[in-house]
Amino acid sequence: MKNLVFIAISFALLCCTGHPGEVRLEGEFAHLEQGEFLIYSSDEGLDRLDTLRIQDGSFSYSLPTQETATLHILYPNRSELIVFGTPGADLRIEGDAQNLSEVKVSGSEDNECYTDFRLEANGKSANEARAIARSYILAHPTLTMSRHLFTTYFLCDTATSAREVTELYDSLSRACPDDLVLSKLAVHVRAKDKLLVGEPLPDFSLVLKPGHGGNGAEERTIQRADYEGKPLLIAFWATWKSGSQNAVYRARRLHREMKGRGKDINLISYSLDIDEKRLRRIEERDSIDYPSYCDFRCLSSPLVQQWGIRELPYFVLVAPDGRIAAMGSNWVRDIQSAADQF
Repeated sequence: MKNLVFIAISFALLCCTGHPGEVRLEGEFAHLEQGEFLIYSSDEGLDRLDTLRIQDGSFSYSLPTQETATLHILYPNRSELIVFGTPGADLRIEGDAQNLSEVKVSGSEDNECYTDFRLEANGKSANEARAIARSYILAHPTLTMSRHLFTTYFLCDTATSAREVTELYDSLSRACPDDLVLSKLAVHVRAKDKLLVGEPLPDFSLVLKPGHGGNGAEERTIQRADYEGKPLLIAFWATWKSGSQNAVYRARRLHREMKGRGKDINLISYSLDIDEKRLRRIEERDSIDYPSYCDFRCLSSPLVQQWGIRELPYFVLVAPDGRIAAMGSNWVRDIQSAADQF
């Protein structure tokens, strides 16, 4: 009898929203009458790049989902807001278009807790923000937002060690032993420090599709051994990710500058796109005339997973001796000085 009562109560709670298999977002922004925000998911909660249309300062959006989806809302200024879309939730987004860093999201524990984190970490240094993230992760290990903080501030951060990442991952795993999404991160945890400055670039083999970039008219395969004796820059990017166009620009510019010094560098474009037509248009517009790889599997692309690439754009600069000279997501901070040495 108790089990029947429990089932009845659970069913009632699931149905009280009226949309248990759907998350709904409503937003209101001061100082913004109309416009568009782009929205995508980093965990396959949304299978496309979509648009939030602002009219009279507000918008509404619904997404069918059976699992909590990590949604990225891209602002016109190229910054982004993370929202955790839980099935059945009615989420409220409120803010001022003139101060997007203090936008608040309510309607679920994940979003309210993450909003608190963002406001607390706002303006802090990278080390301070990472320390704050760690305290939130340990205080709320079962929340989806903790998994996101772990990925962003530890798994993807080159300033963290493999040991630190593993210890924090183990803490999350103990708190959520049945979390399938968390278990999938194990491959990335193992890949931590797979790429290390000063160490040889791991072997790779990529099949280039004809008709993209400088791939030519026939399918061909490129491998690490093909690039021995010359500098190599691999640029990971996607047309849907803000800042990625800069990756293409930086690659072309470095090639041009080295050529002006009587030197050469090999370039590889590694796109994480899912729309082939859109990728082809951008390749043509931005004059990508060097090898261009894309398997249209986004963040599930095998090499991305093997190397632990979790942010875009991302650069890997390899010296002529095959060792990694520099890597990171910020060209000026991570790559420029090493590139100047070639």
